[in-house]
Amino acid sequence: MNGVRGDEVPHMTPRTTPDTAHLHTTGDQPDHRKSRALTGALAIAALVAALVALWQTQSTPLGGRAYCWGAWPEDEAPFRRGDRDRITDEIPPGPGRPTGQCSLRWHGGQGSGAYEQRLDLRLGTGPREAGERRSWLGELFGGGDVPLPDGLPGFTAAASGTGALVLPESCDVDGRPSVVMLKSAMALPATTAGELLVRAANSATQRSSCTTLPPLRLNRRPSPSTTDHESCGIAGLPKEHGTGTGSPRNSDFHSCAITGTGTPIGPTAWAARFTTTARPRLVALFEGLTGDRPPAPGWRARGSIDAAGALVRADCGGRPTVFAMRSGPARTHTRLDDPREVFPLYVDAVAAHMGCAPLRAG
Repeated sequence: MNGVRGDEVPHMTPRTTPDTAHLHTTGDQPDHRKSRALTGALAIAALVAALVALWQTQSTPLGGRAYCWGAWPEDEAPFRRGDRDRITDEIPPGPGRPTGQCSLRWHGGQGSGAYEQRLDLRLGTGPREAGERRSWLGELFGGGDVPLPDGLPGFTAAASGTGALVLPESCDVDGRPSVVMLKSAMALPATTAGELLVRAANSATQRSSCTTLPPLRLNRRPSPSTTDHESCGIAGLPKEHGTGTGSPRNSDFHSCAITGTGTPIGPTAWAARFTTTARPRLVALFEGLTGDRPPAPGWRARGSIDAAGALVRADCGGRPTVFAMRSGPARTHTRLDDPREVFPLYVDAVAAHMGCAPLRAG
């Protein structure tokens, strides 16, 4: 038989019997492997899509949604029970990129108590050019009259709930401090605004990985403490009205707005606004804006004073300190809000309260 020896077994195709039927499945094994691989790939893709969606909505598997870079959980302030129709548009900070923005809108209340709220959150450094930066700082500090407690480099506005908080130095961009800025369509309590700023700042630093410092904490409630209603503590202006916040004595932050006699105090009623700060990160915002010359002969400070405003920097009790003034929408064009007249008086008053040696002669 074709030379096949008796001790050799010729190659034969096995019969299809119950004992050998399983051998026919081996030809299909690669298809099964492909099917399992495809199923696994689809599962992984679905998981990745779910994680992406989870990140985009800032949700957590065991909790609800958190808005604006994951900083504001839906069951905490600023939200209230019954809020609805929340819409958010945001660009979160990223590794090596301490910039971002978030706009959040929602409806609340019922009937005559219904309202619409909007919060705008920004993270940035402000303009580089000196003139634009001064204008930006004027807006940033405008109304910011409630300092955050424990020396935190930030403030809120008692009347509106707006505010700002400066990130640590390691988060600076091109030498300019990064600032979290909050704007609210409706007034917010100073404590709520401060807490929102702190949470947003912590989220920003975590997402951008720009610092290894511990998260910021708001250990006490920000609270305005009026200093001198009659004249913002400015000697020589006894008849004008003003509002001041923050303790002026040995303080590192003082803000005050002045209105004309009989003018109601409001967001557009101020004639002049003054700000003083010795908090290092807030002072850093003014870096490079005061120049190297005194504003006038006899001054122990650097800066400028003119009809449009004033900005000087001085050593005050061993601390770099910034004094600023800008005229407001209710300007009277009198000595009340003329920087050349009233700003030196303001500097004298606040410097004395802070334990600072006189900054000008006479």
